[in-house]
Amino acid sequence: MSIWDTEKILGALASLDETAVTDDFLEVRTAEYRLLRYPERFLSPTLPAAQVVWSNVSRPLDLVFNEIASVVRGWGLDAVHWWVTSATRPFDTEAYLLANGGVLSDSIQILALELSADVAESIVPDGIRVELVCDERSLRDAIVVETQGWGRSSPEELAIGHRLSETLHNLETSIGFQIVASIDGRPVSTGCCRIEGELGRLYGAVTLPQFRSRGCYRAVLSSRLRQASDLGATIAVTRGRPLTSGRILVKAGFTIHGEENCYGLLID
Repeated sequence: MSIWDTEKILGALASLDETAVTDDFLEVRTAEYRLLRYPERFLSPTLPAAQVVWSNVSRPLDLVFNEIASVVRGWGLDAVHWWVTSATRPFDTEAYLLANGGVLSDSIQILALELSADVAESIVPDGIRVELVCDERSLRDAIVVETQGWGRSSPEELAIGHRLSETLHNLETSIGFQIVASIDGRPVSTGCCRIEGELGRLYGAVTLPQFRSRGCYRAVLSSRLRQASDLGATIAVTRGRPLTSGRILVKAGFTIHGEENCYGLLID
């Protein structure tokens, strides 16, 4: 019988979410919520700047919302995006956000897959080349995919240098890695994984729009599962959008263990 039930999976993922952020994040953490201001280098049409990533509120929601709105205004922003999960309290948080003009801005599923020997076999369609990001050239290939795929601005050279150092450190200590896929020498898809004991957390996957539906995402996924298994992970956990990556993940054998919705609210 598997030890990885839904409660343990959600608990492990929540613990990983609490990992300290880098210096270019802004963070307000209280006993009732965690508010993050993502740096410009991460922003994209699907990743807004100010997000309440979890909340467990005991005071009146009006009071807490006004408190958060004041902080967000101070950051020079006019909107906040608030995540609602099975752990969000009070239970009527979602209803409150909707009643106050909240609009659904994102919806994701929590998915997990135990890594048996068969699952960990790499499956790469003909014509697609996958490789571990392990040097400057492969890192720059991955960054090209991220920049174009998410509509981000290109990072500065100093940031690339820092990221290369981090990438090499993660490989040396077996705590994380990134895979990049290419077709005819052009980088087209990428995805990352963080190893925490027996858990491999998949994140950061993106495929260039013109190369989707050709098996690129599946090839990167398969390679990450194999690499995670080689590093001792017994389960892979990730988040996926129901109409895009979620479909591929379910088809690959992942099971759904929860849903999270995000609501965007304008701040007067």
